[in-house]
Amino acid sequence: MTTHKVGRNDPCPCGSGKKYKHCCEQTGAKIQAAPDQFSNQVSPQHALQTAMAQHQAGNLSQAEALYKQVLQAAPNQPDALHLLGLIAKQKGDHKTAIQLMRKALTVNPNYVEAYVNLGATLQEQEKLNEAADCYHKAIALRPNYAEVHSNLGVVLKTQGNVAEAAQSFIHAIELNPNYIEAFTNLDALLKEMSEPAEALGYYRKVLAISPTLIAAQQGTYQALSRIVPEWHVPMMNEQNRNQAYFDALKSVIKPDSKVFEIGTGSGLLAMMAAKLGAKQVTTCETVPLIAETAQHIIKDNKFDKTIKVIAKKSTDIEIGDDMPEQADILISEIFSSELLGEYVLPSLEDAKRRLLKPQGQVIPAAGSIMIALFTGNDIRRNLIVDDSFGFNLQHFNSIVSSKRMIARNDLNIELLSDGVEAFSFDFEGEDYFPAQSKRLRIPVKTAGRCYGLVQWMRLDMTDDKKVMFENHPSQTSIVSNWQQCAYLFDAPIDVKAGQVVFVNAAHNRTVPWFWLDRVE
Repeated sequence: MTTHKVGRNDPCPCGSGKKYKHCCEQTGAKIQAAPDQFSNQVSPQHALQTAMAQHQAGNLSQAEALYKQVLQAAPNQPDALHLLGLIAKQKGDHKTAIQLMRKALTVNPNYVEAYVNLGATLQEQEKLNEAADCYHKAIALRPNYAEVHSNLGVVLKTQGNVAEAAQSFIHAIELNPNYIEAFTNLDALLKEMSEPAEALGYYRKVLAISPTLIAAQQGTYQALSRIVPEWHVPMMNEQNRNQAYFDALKSVIKPDSKVFEIGTGSGLLAMMAAKLGAKQVTTCETVPLIAETAQHIIKDNKFDKTIKVIAKKSTDIEIGDDMPEQADILISEIFSSELLGEYVLPSLEDAKRRLLKPQGQVIPAAGSIMIALFTGNDIRRNLIVDDSFGFNLQHFNSIVSSKRMIARNDLNIELLSDGVEAFSFDFEGEDYFPAQSKRLRIPVKTAGRCYGLVQWMRLDMTDDKKVMFENHPSQTSIVSNWQQCAYLFDAPIDVKAGQVVFVNAAHNRTVPWFWLDRVE
């Protein structure tokens, strides 16, 4: 919060029309005498000038005595009243400060600095409505007063008027692009916002004013990271995945096909369907910024006459309002690396029931969660710590999650067993997918030190299984969105060929999990 003494660039209160630094500051600086050394012949104006100099120098007791001397001669002198009130505020006597500043404003209703300091005093007393009123009056008299816009923003934030507070801080920054206090206040406000898209809009406004402000660049990065996860880019560039979707669509699309897609993203799959000759494509996206961007991309590629982007959840789409009729083909890529994330099962169940024709086709037609026993020094060094630089660091493993996404595709993951289908989902044939639990039997093919289970996904893109996608651990890719996932055992186990590892497996419709049971 900014309060004000007499600024060096402010108009001098003596009424000369000059700035304070070119007028009474110079005169006052030459006067070193204590206030009791002034005679009754000293003019009130001279005493005021000297008081202001002493005030500016931090000599509050001397300045206070001189202001009182001025008021003895001129009881309604607004500058003396205001500045004596400011000293009272500085000393913590808010009651006296408020009384003196209000009296100054009664004498001079256009006294901007008095409104500012009265507002700051009331703000400290948590009289927020009165403080805001003072700041509004100061702004009405001096609209380009950046500090007051920032002060008002602080009050509005405290009152819960988030949007108005943000606008006040933005206005302050527009008036003074180097006003760090205003941005600091705005940054704190934006970090508290539950909607990152709203925060992003304000950060971009700041960057339009001050492009080199690193804190605003960082705020933009954090907001965008929450809105648009970074996996979107590798997903769009993953050739094998894209080819599988394209081949699946090519095998089912006819000239009169109507396609519905869950999860627009960049619009890539929708444009594939349109390119392959679909009559109509409807795609939905829950994130407004992504939906808006997809619309631009689709228009840039000249498919906007065929594709309709709706910024809604698929569960909110209505036949008649959003889609003229049920679709012939349902397509989705909202799978997580564990297959079940992104609420894929409830979304597909709902879409099949309401938005897809009874004999409609689903892409992918089926999906499986695959697991295998694994080992390998490369993968071990990325998942488990033993000794490092001659020190035993194994205890650190106890505070690291036993479930880990394997973000790198260049690691040598050695499988000690064949892949086992833990769970399978017939997206096209089934209408409901309940939670499941089971015990899996995994025969060991190769002896070695087993660190746990590696999990991946297999997608049967069409019901005839002619088109398939699988991110098997043996396949390396420079660009990959869907990753393998490691489920580490509590401690590594040594296994021999011919043994059987029993694993407990379960999923709750949104996430799978695996636990070691025993080895025989």
